[in-house]
Amino acid sequence: MKLGFVGNMAITTNEELLEARKLIIEVSRQLHDAGLLVRTWGNISQRVDDNSFLITPSGIKYEDLTPEMIVKVNINDLSYEGDVLPSSEKAVHAACYKARPDVDFIVHTHQIYASCVGTLGLKKVLTYYDDTDVVIPVAPYALPGTEKLATNVAETIKKFPDANGLIMANHGTICMGATADDAVFEAKKMEVASRNFLVDVCKTDMTHGVCTGYNSHLENGVIVYDSPDTPIRVKEIHEKIYKRRPDVKYIVHNKSEAVMTVSRRASHMRPLLDDFAQLIGYSVKVPSNEHGKDGQSYHNIRKNVNAVFSLNDGAYCVGSTYDDAMAVAIVLDKGCIAYIAVMRNGEGHYLSFWESYKMNRHYRKSYSKLADKKGN
Repeated sequence: MKLGFVGNMAITTNEELLEARKLIIEVSRQLHDAGLLVRTWGNISQRVDDNSFLITPSGIKYEDLTPEMIVKVNINDLSYEGDVLPSSEKAVHAACYKARPDVDFIVHTHQIYASCVGTLGLKKVLTYYDDTDVVIPVAPYALPGTEKLATNVAETIKKFPDANGLIMANHGTICMGATADDAVFEAKKMEVASRNFLVDVCKTDMTHGVCTGYNSHLENGVIVYDSPDTPIRVKEIHEKIYKRRPDVKYIVHNKSEAVMTVSRRASHMRPLLDDFAQLIGYSVKVPSNEHGKDGQSYHNIRKNVNAVFSLNDGAYCVGSTYDDAMAVAIVLDKGCIAYIAVMRNGEGHYLSFWESYKMNRHYRKSYSKLADKKGN
């Protein structure tokens, strides 16, 4: 089915605005089903006219969106209509519409392989799609939701005027088109091309996902294990996590290929991606032995760090709900793919401690609460 309006057609009537809002929701769910959008991360917009656009709201799960939640934003001053808060990346969308008058639809995703490629410190990615050479520009890093990020994206578009997609370093993608179909195709093409780059250049061929090991949750203060065969050594880890983290109610044990690989490296993971810093923490250690310095404790269970690695056994991802714990597991797997790609590539761009701390604190204090409130 063909999606979107063609050729800068102004959307003027209430009926057209409603259809445009429905289109944005349809596209969000299409991308969600394709694995390019997860939870509340990323955003989608459509140009209304020369001075305004519609965009998805901040902190609301895509499966919970309704037309009245899609916000109309002024391109020039970023003011918006109604009481629903628009996406924090509205300035990036406005910058794209100003720089590209031919663009009527924009998709911003945190898709896996393109995001990982964006951690390598490159200014552009030379890769291929269906035997055709592809150049993917990379906008320099800036904190999400800032005017600096919007400026970096606008300047990158000016340098690469023919590119309909770009990567925002350490963050995600911007995919543009005259129609929704065009923007969605660009996102899918970029993901294939980025994976080709990871395989060929970084020698990193890993499928993204969560491979669960031994999960558990609390019921009336009692630990309930998903598997009756959970080993005693694993139960001891779960018990320690619940004891030290009273905010945790669910544990997802992720044993994906990437997480398992990192759990064998005995190292210290610094964030390479914004969502990793926000959701997991700004300092994640991997144990170097089975006994630790004191001969007893070797798992790094810390407040505000939501992944606990186990030597050669993946990581325990924690949250106050199952969805929260699973979100950590998903983001951790992506972060581990990025970490491995950087190691094999020989260089990359890590987020600073201060940048990571600010994002983690902001997410804990405001964004995650907004998501929980709107998503329930």
